[in-house]
Amino acid sequence: PKEYLVVFAHDFQDLRIPELLSVCELKGVKIEIEGASDQHPYCFITVQQESDIHDILSRCVMIQFIVEVWEKCSTRKELCGAPFTGYHSSTSFNILLHSFGRKVPMADKIELIEQIEHLPLSGTVNCVHPDQVYYICERYLPKNPAPVMVVFGPLVGRSDRNVVDRFAVKKRLYIGRTTMDAQLSFVMANLAKTERGD
Repeated sequence: PKEYLVVFAHDFQDLRIPELLSVCELKGVKIEIEGASDQHPYCFITVQQESDIHDILSRCVMIQFIVEVWEKCSTRKELCGAPFTGYHSSTSFNILLHSFGRKVPMADKIELIEQIEHLPLSGTVNCVHPDQVYYICERYLPKNPAPVMVVFGPLVGRSDRNVVDRFAVKKRLYIGRTTMDAQLSFVMANLAKTERGD
């Protein structure tokens, strides 16, 4: 089993975990969840294999993306000194930073990446078409300049949240009395575990 970080969209917070659990039941995925909260968009999950992550991403519209956890720290200093034991990649890469609770300036992002001492990446940096994207995810508390959670790892995949915009109410030619928000409609379908033909 491996640990992953789920990054949710910050909408309908009380439906995010129920949707995730319903999709896992529908897809036959065994999952353990840790650290979920309505106050931030992060939670850690443990599944048996990476294909389970792709099954989850194929249905969950409340998820933005999922990252495999290579290091999980409580401070930036801890991440910068992390050994990254057992991890290495020689493919081209790009490192992105996702933060919640504070907007991190670009100069701050670059400084943080440069301070990671044992980064296990020997490939070339490619910001346009990298073979692999890596994320640093940080969570901040209100009025606190330092993060309380810092996670580093490769992006496993993104969900197809474009479908929400594709079926947005404002794009419909006709709006009836039972018309519903597109995202909420997809979430309800997942909660009901509906499949093609139901």
